[in-house]
Amino acid sequence: MSFRSIKSTFLIAVLMLSFSCGKSKEQEVKDAILSANIYLSTRQCQPAIDLLESMGRQNTNALYLKTLSTGYACRAGYSTTSFFADDISKTATPSPLGGMTTYKTSLVTTTSPLTDDSSFRDLQTAIDILLYAGGIAETTDPSASERAKHFSFNQAGDINSQLAFMMLVQTGKLMKVYADTNAAGVKGGGSGSNTCFTDYTTTDPLVKAYLLTGNTGVCVTDNSSNTQLALGVSDRRKRLCEGTVLLNNILDILPSVIATAGGGKLDDITTITTQINAKKAALEGIDPDFTPTATVLSQTNCENDSDIDEITLSSYYAVFFESLVK
Repeated sequence: MSFRSIKSTFLIAVLMLSFSCGKSKEQEVKDAILSANIYLSTRQCQPAIDLLESMGRQNTNALYLKTLSTGYACRAGYSTTSFFADDISKTATPSPLGGMTTYKTSLVTTTSPLTDDSSFRDLQTAIDILLYAGGIAETTDPSASERAKHFSFNQAGDINSQLAFMMLVQTGKLMKVYADTNAAGVKGGGSGSNTCFTDYTTTDPLVKAYLLTGNTGVCVTDNSSNTQLALGVSDRRKRLCEGTVLLNNILDILPSVIATAGGGKLDDITTITTQINAKKAALEGIDPDFTPTATVLSQTNCENDSDIDEITLSSYYAVFFESLVK
């Protein structure tokens, strides 16, 4: 342990001892948040997580939730500072959104299966803590408007901003692995053999035809799937839903984040909503029955809604992901 880490740990111990007697639960939580932030300042992720989790989940305390989310994101290797310094400018190169797969913060240590990768799991935990902030039920779509019912305008805005950046990085992880991109973000250029995200042999015929329009890069066949999203693979629907829910939530959150922050480096992602909305219109234009899939925000609902199935989900991937990563 470095001198800096020892110093911060000693300071935390002093703070905890100073307030150890006769504290209310509210004060204990405040002290825990302060101590956790000191840990996080030196990227001591696990002690921060342990301390906050020992308080029990404080589902209506915005500062607690943001700090706990930061702890899990820290353990995942995510850093907002690195995201803005190194990644955000890469988003649209190659266009439309292939650059998201080249984010340094979107690296994974295990690519098969992606859901076993510790950084992917930890970042998803960080996202879910804020996505369902306020105690939103897993069966309720956790929209920005739903979170606004539980927090002040500024608190909800801070939560949405932190969420948006983490979800962009998580989507980058997912697209990198399933599209088998190379270091330049080109689909099908990695070490795998697939040129598409998933298998489209059972997809809606009109959507299958979309693969031949020239909008999907190297994915022009219906069965060159990543093995993790192939037909008949265990948890295929769950995995397809993970990408669908991430992208839908990004579309739900980004407009308000951009409107609030505006300018600067956020200009690099302002086109994301335009790109995604165009694909959403294209999918719903093919068949309005795809609307539930194009709007679902809850992983639980995505996996269990009778109006959403592997056919509509693979159609979503054909129109959205295949054309966003080429």
